[in-house]
Amino acid sequence: MTQAQYIEKLHRHGRRFMIISTVLMLLVPFVFSLINNAWPTWDLIVKGFMTVGAIYIPIGIIETLNYAPMLGVGATYISHVTGNISNLKLPAALSAMKQANVEPGSDEAEIIATLSVASSSIVTTVIIFVGVVLLLPYLGVVQEFLGPVTDYLVPAIFGALGLVFVVRHWKLTIVPLTVMLLLFAFVIKDPTVQPVFVPIASVLSMLTARWMFKKGWLK
Repeated sequence: MTQAQYIEKLHRHGRRFMIISTVLMLLVPFVFSLINNAWPTWDLIVKGFMTVGAIYIPIGIIETLNYAPMLGVGATYISHVTGNISNLKLPAALSAMKQANVEPGSDEAEIIATLSVASSSIVTTVIIFVGVVLLLPYLGVVQEFLGPVTDYLVPAIFGALGLVFVVRHWKLTIVPLTVMLLLFAFVIKDPTVQPVFVPIASVLSMLTARWMFKKGWLK
């Protein structure tokens, strides 16, 4: 099998995987509504879709454009179904490629990224399942002691992951990081609209990186 045939096969199976996964995800609320005979009205559906869509549709588009060249075809399909791309799947793929000493976008990286993301998805699912089963008897105790800490988990994870990329390419982070910090500190006070600025920050990063490259500040 040639590389072109392999990629074509990945796309064919990947599209099927996405369609089947989407149907299964939509079946969950449908079955709950069917069992409880509680159906949402169209005004609530539209309102909920607009609220969530305004945030996650731009994020989904920008994540695909940003991460697909690094992840490759197979890993992109898997990661977009299993989620946690930026804080789990992408670091797993980049770490595996670094350990194998291959460049993102190469034929070898395609296979390594697919295997690493698939392994990460399986391990994550197993760990979550085991963790949920073991914590169920102690759920009340866990919520009482760890409840105040949960608000800081996601910022702590993204801060730790972000530091890795900041240290590696610190020049590229100066302008977008400064602009976003000033916006969130003095202008944007509503946390619900903050995710909308992810694509804006990405475009700003690309523009400043291109400008710095033309100036000869990047090697």
